[in-house]
Order: sequence, then C-alpha cells, then structure tokens
Amino acid sequence: MVGATWGLWATSLVLSTAGAGPHTLMVGVRGNAFQQAVLDVFSAAKGTRLRCYSVAGICIGDLPGPAARSRVAARVSQVDGVRWVERDQLTGGAVQELTADHAGTSDCPDLWELPALGLEAAHLRGLTGVNAPVVAIQDSGFYEDHLDLGTVSGRYDYGDWDTVPEVVWTVGVPHHGTFIAGEVVGISDNALGRAGVVSDGRVNLQKVADSSGALYFSYAVSAMADLADGDLGVRVLSYSIAGPTSTESFHDAVQALGSADILLVTAAANCSSADCADANNDLYPMYPGSYGDPHILTVAGSLRDGGLNSYSHYGASSVDLAAPGVDICSLGINSDREVLTAGGTSYATPLVAGAAALLFEAHPDLTAVEAARVLRVSASWHAGLDGKVRSDGGLDLGAALSTAVPRLEPLPDPVRFDGETTVGIDMVNVGDPGQGVVVLSHPMSMSIAVDADTGWHAAPFSPGDTVDLPDAGAHVAEGHGTVLMGPLAEHTTVTLPTYWRASADGEGTVTVRMAATSAGANYLSAPYDRGTNDETGFLAWSSTASYTAAEASDTGAEDSGSVDGGATDSGTEDPDASGDSDSVSGDPNDGSKSGCAVVASGGGAWIWAALVAARRRQIR
Repeated sequence: MVGATWGLWATSLVLSTAGAGPHTLMVGVRGNAFQQAVLDVFSAAKGTRLRCYSVAGICIGDLPGPAARSRVAARVSQVDGVRWVERDQLTGGAVQELTADHAGTSDCPDLWELPALGLEAAHLRGLTGVNAPVVAIQDSGFYEDHLDLGTVSGRYDYGDWDTVPEVVWTVGVPHHGTFIAGEVVGISDNALGRAGVVSDGRVNLQKVADSSGALYFSYAVSAMADLADGDLGVRVLSYSIAGPTSTESFHDAVQALGSADILLVTAAANCSSADCADANNDLYPMYPGSYGDPHILTVAGSLRDGGLNSYSHYGASSVDLAAPGVDICSLGINSDREVLTAGGTSYATPLVAGAAALLFEAHPDLTAVEAARVLRVSASWHAGLDGKVRSDGGLDLGAALSTAVPRLEPLPDPVRFDGETTVGIDMVNVGDPGQGVVVLSHPMSMSIAVDADTGWHAAPFSPGDTVDLPDAGAHVAEGHGTVLMGPLAEHTTVTLPTYWRASADGEGTVTVRMAATSAGANYLSAPYDRGTNDETGFLAWSSTASYTAAEASDTGAEDSGSVDGGATDSGTEDPDASGDSDSVSGDPNDGSKSGCAVVASGGGAWIWAALVAARRRQIR
C-alpha cells in the first residue's frame, strides 16, 4: 500500500496500546437464545464490559489478559449457535495529514460546496433539517464547546466506555470529528464559522477511539451494532473511516445497520500523494465501503470544477459518487470560535450524509437502500468522474429531491380466469411526482389494457421490439407483453385496475416490473433481493396465469369506451396488425403525460423516450 491509503480519518489514528482492545474477544452468535451461554463463559473468566447485540448477532467482552482470552475463545467456540470467534485488533493506520489538496483562508469566506451540492433546492422546499432524522457521526472525538456546533441529540465514547466523547489530542488529526460535525450541523445565520448542510438538524456523536488514540475494531463494531439495536432516531451514519482490513465482526455490524434501515455513508479513502498507485478500490478494497451492501454509499472527493481530486480513491464499481472534497472550511478545536480549511474524502462524506438526511426529511418513507439508490442515480454526470465512480457523477441534492421512487407489489399468484378478468397492480411512490412505466411480459394469447380515465395508457410489444427502461438501458424483447404508462403522484399508494383478456386457451408466466421518470432522475424499481429474472435480465415479480379463450361476443378490452385501445387482442396476436397507423398511446403532446412516452407502431417496434435521458444510469 502507498502512503495514507491505510488512513482512517483525513489521515489516521496513532497506533498505540489500548487498555481493553488487546484482550477483547468478539463472538458471532446465531440468535438471541444462545447469547446467554456466551456471556456465562465470559463471566466465569472474570470478563468485564460484557455486551450482546441482537440485530448484529455479536457478543463482546473484555478479558483480564491473553491467557483468559485464549481460554474463553476455546470454550465459546464449542457453544451451540456460535458462528465465529475473533480476537480484537487494531484497524491499522499511518500518521499523515493532507496538505497539498486544499487551499483557502481560515475564516470560511467561501462555503462553495453548499451551492455545488444543490443545497438551495432543499431550502426552496423549506428543508433545513427541522424534521430530518438524526445523523450519527462515528469518529475520533468531538469538541462540543464550539459556539458554531448545532444540536447534539446524544453522545457516547465506545473507546473509553463513558458518555464524554472528548477530543483525543494524540490522534493524527485531532479536529477531525469536530470538523465533520460542523459540516453537518454548523449553525446558520449566527455570524460564526459555517452553515451545516442540515443546519437545523441533530447529530449523535459517537467516539470510536480510546483515550490513547487507538482504534480497535471492537469500538466501531459496538457503536454500529448499538445503533442497529437502539432507537435514537438515527437514519444516517456518517463514517469518514476507511481501511484495508476486514473482519467478520465488522461486516456483521455493517450489515446490521442495513437490517435496521440505517444508511451508511463512508469515505473512499485518501492518497498521501496525487494519483497513488493503489487508489482504485476495485483492485485494492477499502472497508467498509468495499463491502458493497446496498445500504452503503461510498464517497470520493471532487474538485471545485466537479472532477475527481487526484488525492481521492475511486472505483467504478466500489465507489458510488463524488462530493466536494477540497477547500472545505469547518470547525476547529483550539478555541470555541476556531475554523480551518482542509480537504479529503473524510470531508466529502458528511456532505453526502447531510444531503441524505434532507432527502429523508422530504421523503420520510424512503428506505436506506432506496435513499442510496436515489442519491446515486441522481448524481450529476461529469467527464472527470465517468468510469471512476458507479454513478459517473457527483452529488446533486436538487435532483435527488425531485426523483420519483416507485415500489411495485407482486401480482396475485396464480391468476386463473375464463376469457377475461380484472387484476389490480399495486404500486407506491415514496418520492417526488413522476411518470410511471410498468412492463408486463406475458403469453402472446393474452392482452392487457387499462382504463384511460386513470391517466394511464397501454401499448403492446412483440419479440424483437426495443424496450428502453429508465436506469437500465435498452433491451430487445424476447417475448410478447404490454407497457403501461401514466402519472405517479408524490407519496401515494395506488391500485391500478388492468383488464386481462385471452384469445385462446393457455397457461404461461406473467412478469411485471416498474420504472419511473421525474424531474430529478430515472429510477428502476425491482425487488432486488426477491423475484425472478425477467427477459431484461433484471429481477421482476412473476406469476402463473392459466386461462380459457374469451367468447367472440365478449367485448372486454376491445370496447372503445373507457378501456385504452392500445392493448387489444389483435395487437398482441399480430405485431404488424397496426400497420402504419399513428401512435396508439394517446396524444404524445398531452401535457398530462409530459411527453414521457411515444409508441410507434410501424413494424411493431416501440420506443420509450425518457423524460430525462441525460440522467439515465445503469446501476445493477
């Protein structure tokens, strides 16, 4: 490794001996029923500071010395339900502060990063953090007497096991935690220091270093696992820490955050010199960002022009997006008014964490995974970030706030009907208003229509037609199906009635997936951890349909009244039946449809035109 790529903060913590860390044992336990047996073994060996965390499935204890630690490790490994046993260890570090990647003065005259990340869009909506969730910050210590530090809702020191997360002067960057806290909740309009991204929000300060300046995994594991177990109002964890070492306990604690629906925003890491040889996290993983769990956002640092900072780590698949990481001015610790200017991915990370808190304030029903995807897919493209991060771009809070976020419930399974039936498609939009696209793949002998009065319209597709999905690119259809298009109001739950009709007896699979466009970004909704692969290669809900042919006298979907004529029986049986007729999706210039979709019937091909194609991202 080169330079500060082992760094933990903007640089790192000093490696030193901690009182508890070397003799601490961590145990992975399968279920709460086995935790007491593990604690009994620790207690018999005169262990102290014993604790178990339910969501993470981890028990931790500090033991009197190496002999006791070895005995307990041997004994607990024989306990039923124990998954793994780990000796605590230092996370690694190197003392070096970045000096070449930032400039500026010491009095915060230019908070350039706030307009750069799109904070004005939040303020225009009245979002300043009053109703935002708590942002937890895990770091090396905090100076709470600074006059520009906003509301602290809670605090704890996991290194010294007390409620005073004080600054540790022996670490490489003693101001690190205070600086980050100021970026999140610096008080606005007080003629001091800086304004935080969530100036009226709240932070929970959690120190994960001990009084000697050492950082052991047990401190971070305890803090994360405690967050997952607790009820502190925390939805976002800002974690400006990155190191090359992974342990089972650490990964379990990170996954517990996801189980508790907490978004983890973490730093990609820094180089000690420009363009260091091991800056690509795809090749040289840095944790926790390189775990790749869907509730994690890993942040690179960008320059004033939006390009990648040459001191920042990057990764086309392991780093999600960039945020301003140079010339950042925030709070110091030498006085209750001190400010200073610095740079690094450590200081890009809390900007994203604060933006996430405002996103939750605007759209409180978002999950951590959805918030991570929204911030990623709404990132603003930049040539200097293309191929360097997953999103190819940098944080754009305005676009994130304006993104529709659809959810789609599975269809009934199975669906059996004689001739025709009505099936409700249940969908939710937990984001901003947008246009919905529901893609149904189904047998050729089926047709699906919707009532035009709902504002939704239907159009069939056939093998060989191009299906262009928001956030997923173009796909050539392998089978028959129907696309439904219509409006999505913000924060609504809708059951869309669809009319299914059969032209022949049969049975087959119907898969359904959903996408949306909006003023902010395109978004592809999928189960991700459930469902089956559909013909596009992405997960979708699938159901079995069995049916008999409709009688010739049945009108059903072919009635010209309330049912959209774009999904008629003849449309699916014969891809070319529509000949050279005009678009069957309704007037593409109809303002209610925002020009979202146009269906061209020539040759059976149809093209879905994205409302904001420039923001399309292929995020798998």
